[in-house]
Amino acid sequence: MNAAAEILRAGDDALIAIRVRSAARRLDITRGELRGRVREAATAFAALGVEEEQRVLIALPDCPELVVAFLGAMWNGSVPVVVNSFLRPDAYLPFVHESRARVVITVDEVAEALRRETGFARRAPVLLTVDPNGGGSFAAAIDDHARRERAGSVGIAGIGDEPFPTDAEDPAFWLYSSGTTGRPKAVVHAHRAIPHVLASYGRAILATSTDDVAYSTSKLFFAYGLGASLYFPLAAGGTTILSSDPFSPERAWRTLVEETPSLFFAVPSAYRALLEHTPPDAAAACARIRRCVSAGEALPEAIFHEWRRRFGVEILDGLGSTETLHIFLSNTSGSCVPGTLGRPVPGYDVQLVDDDGAAVAPGTPGALRVRGDSIAAGYWQRAEATRRAFIGGWFVTGDHAVADEHGTIRVLGRRDDLLKISGQWVSPLDVEEVIATVAGVRECAVIGVSDAGGFLELVACVVATTGDTRPRDDERRELRARIDHLCGERLPRFKRPKRVVYVDALPRTPTGKLQRALLREKIR
Repeated sequence: MNAAAEILRAGDDALIAIRVRSAARRLDITRGELRGRVREAATAFAALGVEEEQRVLIALPDCPELVVAFLGAMWNGSVPVVVNSFLRPDAYLPFVHESRARVVITVDEVAEALRRETGFARRAPVLLTVDPNGGGSFAAAIDDHARRERAGSVGIAGIGDEPFPTDAEDPAFWLYSSGTTGRPKAVVHAHRAIPHVLASYGRAILATSTDDVAYSTSKLFFAYGLGASLYFPLAAGGTTILSSDPFSPERAWRTLVEETPSLFFAVPSAYRALLEHTPPDAAAACARIRRCVSAGEALPEAIFHEWRRRFGVEILDGLGSTETLHIFLSNTSGSCVPGTLGRPVPGYDVQLVDDDGAAVAPGTPGALRVRGDSIAAGYWQRAEATRRAFIGGWFVTGDHAVADEHGTIRVLGRRDDLLKISGQWVSPLDVEEVIATVAGVRECAVIGVSDAGGFLELVACVVATTGDTRPRDDERRELRARIDHLCGERLPRFKRPKRVVYVDALPRTPTGKLQRALLREKIR
């Protein structure tokens, strides 16, 4: 079983596989063109010396080259490693070292930063670039090896015609998730994972077909976005819409109006933004949508009801994780229970258990765990974290939840201090570390507080060097400006605090440990 071959199996060569709809680039790519390009990319990887199970790191905005690199690497038997495309250019080096990538496919700015590194263990990876129009050394390498293959070059001819014969348990790809300390963890998925998700969520919840056109506001490096924009539509023989542009409600509505997708995927904060910036032709844009999906954080009931009232489509809220690859708890069309995550998706066993691992009764909160064939093999080189999270075939999600007598599940919260903001995990320590370096800040604690709309937002609780909880207006503005400036330079957008609150002191235990729960109660 080769997951890339499974994804590319369905659909006629003449059908459109990818619609690229970015500000700088608009084109359509047929399924035949995609299949050919994937085979050519696999040939190029092999010619560059990338062998089975060796890693190919991909740090690209959403574009067809990312799809080609991802599928081409798996077709070759190698392992694509997809990482967040919104980081600073100098933030990718740890991923390259950890993955020991033989090839890195990225944009020019990241490649330039990596070229300055001299500390590679044996040899530096091959750096291939993609420019905003799809050109660059990655395209050149594919074209060059394709020409050599057509010319019958020894060792290249025919190498990419068939997928590498991987086993279902072989490593297929990595995605990154945040650990309890905020340090990203590489989640290793096997080739069996994608076919399982296609047969479970794809068939039972989405009911995908060749007629589907999928559009997701979540990007491909996000496990949710990878399914929404890559393997669900492509494996069904359908079409995906890709844009390298960052999300804005105006851009999203323009795409919905112009492309009229049948499947729409977003996180709750995106649905809220879309409701707040609804154009006059929004109802017509949503007329063809038959599934709206939400994941990444809890969907407020008010948004569910307002979206359905305006557009006549239910939002199917669900729960997934990088470790499970996609959604394993979901509401279903026609049977949504707002404020809950629905019931287990066919193909998954879900349990709520007490501290001894015994199942709890309906109405009793318990720790959430799940098992199914899309569960990851574990975390790369994180033995202790793997032992804690993957137990006897179960993945322990870290959530506390409660089920009713019908088996409908509502998540109560995390068992640790991690916060999920706009569908991505945030470690407060990462943010605190930055704010603590701002002039005028004595110490800082970052917590999550629900705003008026029910969305979790980051709040920075700051003890100023003056110890004054109410600094003068000009001092407050200056300090907030310094905090915003530094966070803007050093943190991705979803990790930047929405509010800054001044406090006399941070509550701590006698041993000096921060008491976040008390702080949340005080700020709330």
